[in-house]
Amino acid sequence: MSSRPITEDDLNAFVDQRLGAARQAEVAAHLQAHPDLARRVATLCEQRDLLRGALAPIAQEPLPPELDLARMAGPRRQRSAASKW
Repeated sequence: MSSRPITEDDLNAFVDQRLGAARQAEVAAHLQAHPDLARRVATLCEQRDLLRGALAPIAQEPLPPELDLARMAGPRRQRSAASKW
């Protein structure tokens, strides 16, 4: 086990499922030893799941053409290249 303390960043990464396997295990062990903190993290996980479920249909929608970054950056790149000459 690591000697690094468990931080808020670790807890948030745990909730977001963004930790490496070793750190994930360390945080899980820490949560088992601290039931109040484990309840708080469980609540955050429930909120994460509810938000993902509620926003999934929107996330599946295609981007409107006016928000296509390649399309938006194209004219700027052309002007930038032309201005160098």
